[in-house]
Amino acid sequence: MKTTSVRLISIVLIVLLATIGCAGKKQVRSTTPKDPSVLYTQGMVLFNNGKYQEATEVFTRLKDYFPTDELYAPKADLRIADCSFFRKEYPEAITRYLEFKKQRPFHPDLPYVDYQIGLCHYRQVLSKDRDQAATEKALAAFQNVVANYPDTIFAQKAREKITFCRRRLAEHELYVAHFYLRKDEYGATEKRAYTALKQYPACGVDDEALYYLALALHEQERDPEALVPLKRLVEEYPQSTFSKPGKKLRASLKEHGVVAASPAGEEIGMREARPTLKQKATLPFRITAKRTQNIVETNSILYTGDVVALGEEIRIRAESILVTMGDDDVPLEMVARDEVVVTRGEDEIFGNKAVWSPDQKTLILTGDAKTKEIGEWILGDEFTLHLDTGKIEIKGRRLQPAD
Repeated sequence: MKTTSVRLISIVLIVLLATIGCAGKKQVRSTTPKDPSVLYTQGMVLFNNGKYQEATEVFTRLKDYFPTDELYAPKADLRIADCSFFRKEYPEAITRYLEFKKQRPFHPDLPYVDYQIGLCHYRQVLSKDRDQAATEKALAAFQNVVANYPDTIFAQKAREKITFCRRRLAEHELYVAHFYLRKDEYGATEKRAYTALKQYPACGVDDEALYYLALALHEQERDPEALVPLKRLVEEYPQSTFSKPGKKLRASLKEHGVVAASPAGEEIGMREARPTLKQKATLPFRITAKRTQNIVETNSILYTGDVVALGEEIRIRAESILVTMGDDDVPLEMVARDEVVVTRGEDEIFGNKAVWSPDQKTLILTGDAKTKEIGEWILGDEFTLHLDTGKIEIKGRRLQPAD
């Protein structure tokens, strides 16, 4: 009898709890706000208290109930992206910020969005001895903010981050230069030290770069050239820890009658090729290379050795670039070959060959051409960049998961 009573009481309690639960659910459904501002406020309270998962759920509900609201639906999209950012889910945050830009290309919060994209990359920057892909992407993003929104608070913040990114990239180049120096690979040391000086000047590491460059040139028996960076090192950075050994090497070279190969102030190491005045006026790229050769038979100029062609909006890196001129010294074609990397903004396209056509205003990449997006590679038989419109066409497009 006692057991039967206990069972009856248990059944009654279960029924009551189920009834209360159903009533609670009905109450929640019946109190769904009709004003999106209510949901947005609830989400912001959770957001400001660091409850990013719960805030994301509320902002997602807002989007589900009010997808066409012109004020709060975009705000909810941004806050969801921000939640991913503060949860350190940076790839997810970048995807959401980019999607926001794609859907709302004229939204007033775009300066903030672009800055946050840079900040996502910035938070993934590694130490100088590691890969610097995130640093390069952060630098490009912050430079984009400064260029497009120079008078905003985000441009001011971006400038501070640009300084750090440039120094980290210079430090990485010198870390690799020192590695090659210890392995007696002096050509590679020269290349890295020169890159630090050329691409990231005045970052606080010029003295180290000058010393490594001088050592590399000296070890390659190019002492007249080595005197140029040594002079800069001793005169411009007298308090540097690299100045003392630099002075010693400079004095030794002078004792042996070595004379500097070029006047003070001239570029050292790999020099920019010097085109004619007419070429400067017609070729929309500034080309730097380690070696330059004029080919009279074809009226061409061949650039080899760490070649970089800088245009207004793109940069081309390759092992060699051949520029062919017409009879009137107007460029007919520019062909980059071997390990070609084309950079435009945050995008990079890789290939084995790139052909620039001045008539078509295109740059066509072939030979294992590909570009990387989040989580996957986009491959194609041919990538065509329309330089006047910014449009990219891909023939034979296919996807491949990223490693």
